Amino acid sequence: MQPNVVVEAGKTLTLNIALMPNNFGIIGDDAAFLQMYNKYANQKGPAPRTADGHPDFSGVWLANVDPNPEPAQMLPWAVAEWNRRRERSFEGMPTSRCLPTDPTLTLPVFYKIIQTPSLLVHLFEQDPHYRQAFLDGRGHPKDPDPTWMGHSIGTWDKDTLVIDTVGLNDKSWLIQATWLPHTEMLHIVERYHRPDLAHLNIDVTIEDPDTFSKPVERHVQWLFTPGEEVLEAVCNENNKFPDYAGLK
Repeated sequence: MQPNVVVEAGKTLTLNIALMPNNFGIIGDDAAFLQMYNKYANQKGPAPRTADGHPDFSGVWLANVDPNPEPAQMLPWAVAEWNRRRERSFEGMPTSRCLPTDPTLTLPVFYKIIQTPSLLVHLFEQDPHYRQAFLDGRGHPKDPDPTWMGHSIGTWDKDTLVIDTVGLNDKSWLIQATWLPHTEMLHIVERYHRPDLAHLNIDVTIEDPDTFSKPVERHVQWLFTPGEEVLEAVCNENNKFPDYAGLK
């Protein structure tokens, strides 16, 4: 990166910019996502509703990252662990070994939402390929068996769906590009609101009193991409990350 570049009027400035492989070993992903955003930028209309009157989140969405994220306030052990990961070039990242993705679903990829009155399901191309949130009024298990994606329940707050997730193991790394540590005390709350046809606003609150001194918040906006589809993806079939990162 070349910082503090000044472009003066009437002069030509040349910068050499290299596109680096992202998490999945794909060159120039940012350009591909920008092209996709431009393709669907002009959608207009109100948010559709289901037969029971709630906003309908069904369809394929292109996720995005928080454009103005606040740094996480971590406890000393978590700072030390994050520094260790950084010093080792994040070589232990679970997704690099085809293990499940970040349970906060903040990765900028396609997600397909299937919504029924009693269940909302996310489908995506990263392991474990799905997450389900129960909308049927059940509560969390009293003693959940910790898993990668946890146990999620959803309740409606007027036109906002609040998804509450607990029962997470401590193996995942949180938030794409920052890869924060956490414990099994992790608690995630997401608020889904669809203001119009094209957009889905998601406010994410990440709590873990054994890791963070205050909750971590992320505010993202997904774009409705009705002409796209989530594809089959088998990570172990052609995983290039270990070769790229020199892990073999």
